[in-house]
Amino acid sequence: MKTSDTLFKLVKSLNKSEKGYFKKYANFHVRNEQNNYTKIFDAIDNQKEYDEKKILQKFRTERFINQFAVAKNYLYDMILESLEAYHKNPTTEIRSILNRIEILVDKGLHSQAKKLLKKAKEMALTNEKLTYIPEINLMEQSIYRMHYDLGDIKDNSDNLIEEIEQCAMKIKNMAEFESLKNRLYVQRIEMGVLRNEKEIKSYDWFLKNPLLKNDKQALSINAKVLYFELYASYYNYIEDHNKCYEYSSKLIALLELNPHVIESNVNFPTQFLYRHSIQCYNIGKYHEALEYISKMEILKPKSDVQKLNILLKAYNTKLNVYFRMGNMKKCLQLIPEIELLLEKNKDSDKLLKEIIYWQVTALLMIAEEYKQALKWLVKANIAENYNIRQDLECIGRIMEIVLHYELGKFDIMEYRIKSTYRFLGSKQKLYNLEKIILTSIRKLINVNSKKESLLFFQQLHKELEPIVKDPLEEKFLVYFDIMSWLESKIENKKFADVVKSKLKPLRV
Repeated sequence: MKTSDTLFKLVKSLNKSEKGYFKKYANFHVRNEQNNYTKIFDAIDNQKEYDEKKILQKFRTERFINQFAVAKNYLYDMILESLEAYHKNPTTEIRSILNRIEILVDKGLHSQAKKLLKKAKEMALTNEKLTYIPEINLMEQSIYRMHYDLGDIKDNSDNLIEEIEQCAMKIKNMAEFESLKNRLYVQRIEMGVLRNEKEIKSYDWFLKNPLLKNDKQALSINAKVLYFELYASYYNYIEDHNKCYEYSSKLIALLELNPHVIESNVNFPTQFLYRHSIQCYNIGKYHEALEYISKMEILKPKSDVQKLNILLKAYNTKLNVYFRMGNMKKCLQLIPEIELLLEKNKDSDKLLKEIIYWQVTALLMIAEEYKQALKWLVKANIAENYNIRQDLECIGRIMEIVLHYELGKFDIMEYRIKSTYRFLGSKQKLYNLEKIILTSIRKLINVNSKKESLLFFQQLHKELEPIVKDPLEEKFLVYFDIMSWLESKIENKKFADVVKSKLKPLRV
């Protein structure tokens, strides 16, 4: 019997060091009942899937079993308390100082409270934890009154209010940048890769926003981070890679100059180093891309999920870099490592996993490992389940049809063509390439000889050739280079050799 697994998921999210720290924390804070909570903890940790019935049976003779729900809640809270103590950072330190200030005030120790207030304010300002300033300043004014510090009230009251107003303005400024970030993100996810001029123009609102006039509109370091991040994202979405690299470089420089204001959560620097590596290889700076991935890999994750996401980001960049450098052998060597990583870990960034699955499928197709490619495509179920990036979903279906053709599975191929035709027909956003490919490929089932096959490939290549000259249509080839596949068939060459001959040169 399975019941709520909230506690189970929390226990399983802990790494080895966190588990060790929790046990020390539990034994120190609950000395009279230390074995109860560590026993429950170990019993849950030893399960692969949560089964409360087995735990109740295991502890049936223990007194705490009569109030097991209470024991679970207490254990849950204790784990979070231990994690808070283990992962100490400026935010938790400020909170702790404010708690101590309240205790000192309650005891009438106002002078001591004032000293801690000064420390709390310095930490909040240095680390740009601006939401704490109003609370600190209001506490400070309250202490002046309780301590009858008339001089301090007269001298500092206006300054404290002005400081609150300035912080409020910076907080509002941050919120406005965050709102822009959300709007840009939602549009990107909903639209996917841009396919026509109308879709590019749909982003015109971005540059018109007065907040984006220049970086002086950003009133704090964290707001400036958002400013450069927004521009880098915008140019990435409209695929101006040089501009994106320019703003991404400014963002990285800002982070390196101001490490004290960057969130201690490893997700924060990870995402920027990863995104910058993408912009590096987009403009041919392959070695620089690997340098930034190396910087990302030495970050210290706080959980297994963070570690997994860092590794997936690193593999994503490495596959792209080695492929664009023409080192297909290195790409193929990484695939078993990636497969093992994905099999062992289920909780990770869904979109990133979807991209990795597609990426490996595409590489295996280019290497003409068609059976393995189909395995990855089916395993990922890109075409039907994830549905985060609809552009990948559409292209994934066409890739699947090509794989069935290469494997000689014409009966399955015919069925998939029909279902894909219905699926893509319901979509408003289609590349012209997709329409032509889907219409033409239906004829491939009836091709019976090598001569007919050659004529088919030549005709399809001829139809697609003028269309891929459109930069918006050409983006299809990034996901599945059907032109190179057709050329490999026409010229009787290896798919990988044709692709390699078209790679961009290295930039330094």
